[in-house]
Amino acid sequence: MRIYLSGWKDNTSMPKGLVYEGVLEEPMEYSGGSAAQSSLLHCFDELLGIKHEETSGEFLARMRNYMPPAHKQLIQDISLQPSLKGFVQQQASERLNQAFQRCVKKLLAFRSYHIKVVSRYITVPAARARQLRKQSRESEQEMISRAPTALEERGTGGSGIMSFLKTVRNQTKYTLLPETGKKELHHS
Repeated sequence: MRIYLSGWKDNTSMPKGLVYEGVLEEPMEYSGGSAAQSSLLHCFDELLGIKHEETSGEFLARMRNYMPPAHKQLIQDISLQPSLKGFVQQQASERLNQAFQRCVKKLLAFRSYHIKVVSRYITVPAARARQLRKQSRESEQEMISRAPTALEERGTGGSGIMSFLKTVRNQTKYTLLPETGKKELHHS
């Protein structure tokens, strides 16, 4: 199923996209399904003031084109509001600081968990497939029937999967407020 989730954009097996016969004569390019298309995650990033570096930021911005227009507009509206992080810092309230920190840490935990899931279901199986290919002496025809090997290091949305996910997670971490010297309470 991996090949069907991968889309036709940033897919080295279809560098010009896919021709939809009877629709257009030119190939069309669409990214595959990706958590980066989640409107909710983009809302959290904008609300919490998470700033992504250029490459991952461009990919995330492109993924907004796959969202319902009203969701995309909501994310844009949130991004135009004053910074929640700045507001929290101006209030000088330890309770508000802790609430903000918990929100960022929960999103950070989600992103770390996402890396584990991707590793388990994409990266590790891809490494195992590479290992089996080296050991096996399959005919070329059998190799052609397998999913393209170029997809092994790419996310379904087309990004370089692990570097992208780790960069997004790290940018989330940078949004944490500086420690105030008080021992922080850990909440579940």
